[in-house]
Amino acid sequence: MSLILNKLKKETVIYCPLCNKEYRPDNLKLVEQAGETILAHSHCPVCAGAVLSLLYKDFLGITLLGLVTDLDYADTMRLKGGELVDEDGILALYKALIN
Repeated sequence: MSLILNKLKKETVIYCPLCNKEYRPDNLKLVEQAGETILAHSHCPVCAGAVLSLLYKDFLGITLLGLVTDLDYADTMRLKGGELVDEDGILALYKALIN
């Protein structure tokens, strides 16, 4: 596993964007890695909210961008290799929903 991910697990304290409670990301799990860029999944032990985090190393250090999601880790792994949704697929879904 990445040195960045291991360092974050050991030394970082984060705030849950849903309940604003502080927790250590001990449950941070690797979804995908490309070089020094990591997509990881974690969940808050207090409210069970989930976050997908994009971590990358740049000239400023390590940057972390988070996205709140309702996906658990298993869902994330199942969907990461799925087909892309294009405009036609979105339009078809919209038409099905309004009919």
